[in-house]
Amino acid sequence: MKTPTSKIAALLQRLKQNLCGQEKDEVRDELKKEISAALKDGGIAQRMIHKMTSVFVNMSIDDIELVHVEPGASIILYLKCGSVESLLSLKEMILSGLLLRLFSEVIKEFIESRPRVQLIVKAEDYNLTLTYLNSVDGKFVSLL
Repeated sequence: MKTPTSKIAALLQRLKQNLCGQEKDEVRDELKKEISAALKDGGIAQRMIHKMTSVFVNMSIDDIELVHVEPGASIILYLKCGSVESLLSLKEMILSGLLLRLFSEVIKEFIESRPRVQLIVKAEDYNLTLTYLNSVDGKFVSLL
């Protein structure tokens, strides 16, 4: 969805510009349409598209990508933050409960029951991530 020539990438770049409130809303609506279409083209069931679109729109706007999922007794999600700013935004999403709400709705749709969904982020994982990130012109850099 986020290839350099995609409409989604262009819309995300446009959101970074100095837009008025109404223009930002219009770009977000267009982003929702594009992500919904991409999910549909990717074979995602229609009942899942609305909830998954919310997850991907929120994360994309904050430059956060879902890069890998490990299912099992627990579901482990690997998220990639493009900058320290996006990592801090992810932290706020976690602390506010937004990330939990977004993912729990999607997970509940997948398993069609009402299990309890918890979001667990180990402090040591978060702090270790900070040691490997450095923001240089907003780009991801690994410090060795």
